[in-house]
This record gives sequence, C-alpha cells and structure tokens, in this order.
Amino acid sequence: MAGTVVIAAGAASAAPASGLRAASPVYVEPGASPVAQPDWQARDWAMACMTCHNASAPVSVGKATLPALEGRPVTELMTALQAMRDGQRAATLMPQLLKGYRDDELRRIAAYFASQPANKGASASPRTPQTSR
Repeated sequence: MAGTVVIAAGAASAAPASGLRAASPVYVEPGASPVAQPDWQARDWAMACMTCHNASAPVSVGKATLPALEGRPVTELMTALQAMRDGQRAATLMPQLLKGYRDDELRRIAAYFASQPANKGASASPRTPQTSR
C-alpha cells in the first residue's frame, strides 16, 4: 500500500500506510491532489460506526461479528443505511443510531467508507469466528 495515513486534521506529519489501520486515520490515495482534503466531519461520524464495524477487531467464538464497511460501494451503503434508519430493514441498534442523520450526512459517511481501502481478508458479510486449539 503506497498511500498515506493522515493522523489528524492539524497534524504536520503523516505516517506510511500499513496493513493494519487504527479506526481514526484517513487514507489518502497516492497521487491525490494536495488541494483535496478529507471530509473530517464524515470521518468523525464514521468513527462511531467503527466501534462495531471494525475489520481489524479480533473475532472470537460465540460473539456476533459485523461486516466491514471500508471499500464498499456508496450506493450499497446508502441503501442499507436508509433502509435501517427508515425501519425497512431489520436491525438491532442501527435504526436508533441512524435516526439523527439526514440523507446528505449518510451520503458523506458512505462516501468516507467507500474511499477507504478494503481490509484484506475482510468481507462485506459477517466474519466467521476462528476457534483456537
């Protein structure tokens, strides 16, 4: 991965991207215009999602896991977010969490996740816990 991970809006330095990413950095595509700035507000909103939808989180037996969101298409994410918010798709916590977001805000969150590289080994479907022996 040859991109850059920007740690904070006011940070003067950047760290090279690695295979594992913390929940808060924003991936900036290699060769991206220096004028193009990440959507910091969308990133902040997305961090609430990463509490549960963190592709780097360990998976353990007996614990439900949720799909990773990074790298998924904007339209797929928007369809799911709107359906859960509007009560058209069954979910546990998501309808309550999404009620406060307008469509334009959800679109920015979806665009943030779509712009992030998909975590290798993660999929759009829930991950299967591995048993250790």
